[in-house]
Formats: sequence, C-alpha cells, structure tokens
Amino acid sequence: MKKKLLTAALAGIIAASSFSSALAGQWQKDPENAQWKYLNDAGAYFTNGWQWIDGNADGIAECYYFDVNGHCLINTITPDNYMVDANGAWIVNGIIQTQAVTISNTAAQQSTQVTATKDVSGISSAPYDGYTIVVNTNTHKYHSPACSSVKDIKTENIGYSSDATYLNTSGYEPCKRCH
Repeated sequence: MKKKLLTAALAGIIAASSFSSALAGQWQKDPENAQWKYLNDAGAYFTNGWQWIDGNADGIAECYYFDVNGHCLINTITPDNYMVDANGAWIVNGIIQTQAVTISNTAAQQSTQVTATKDVSGISSAPYDGYTIVVNTNTHKYHSPACSSVKDIKTENIGYSSDATYLNTSGYEPCKRCH
C-alpha cells in the first residue's frame, strides 16, 4: 500500500513538473516588426506597463515595460519617465534593477516569473546588485548597508535604493550615524 501511494505521489510530482515547463513564459520576436514581446504563462502577451520577469530562470527578475501592443520598450525612456537599457531592463544610474523571485508551489504557476508591477517610487522591496542604500520606509531615513541601525528596521519597512538624490528630493533623510 505504501509503495502504491509513493508511486502515485511521484507520478503526480513528475506530471506537475511537466505541466510547469509547458506553461513557462517566453520571449518572442514579433515577425511583423522584429520587436520583442513576452508570452506569459496564461498564453497572453504583457501590455500597458511594467512586469518583473525572470526570463533565464536564475531566481533574479528584471523589470520590463510593455506598450499597448505588447512590445518591450528598449533603450529609451518609458511613458512614466524611467530608463530602460538596450535589453529593455529598467535601469537607475546605469544599474539594472532586479528582484529576487521564489518558485511558486502551485501547479498553475511553477515558473519563476513574477507578474507584480514595478515599484515606481525608486525604492525596491528586494535587494539587487549595485544597491548602496538601505531605506526605512517608515521613518523615512536611509542608511549605508553596514550601518548598525539597519538590523533594527522591521522587515515590512525595509527597502533598497542606489539613488540618494531621489531619496533626498522625496522626503527621506540620511541617518546621522552613518552619514
């Protein structure tokens, strides 16, 4: 009896794995104009805004802007005044903004794609390569990553940035301990 249950469970896991790879989103080049689009897990193209996508399944998503036709904007300024690089990834001061992603355990979303919208405030909720500032979104203070105050920031109030000018003009103040 235990062997049959174990065999059935393993068969279910293998079937779910096969299902998830069949649903994984993918980049596609539009044959009409050679612009890039992203076909999501639901079989539709992203349109009209920002999407976090982990296209290479490395656990790190980059944020891309898609126009009304589903084309990824490349090497330009987006309608909401953010910069994207030659690959279409959102950049701040030349640094690609990234977000760590986790693999969902549901059969319908077993890819590492994240479909949340970009935080357009200039503060990321997840650390990324190149961040140099840790932000307390509750107290509106910002710190160097090594500051002793960082360990006291509640998880729900922590943010990351690489743009002190943005923070200063948005009402944030530097920590007196580390700045």
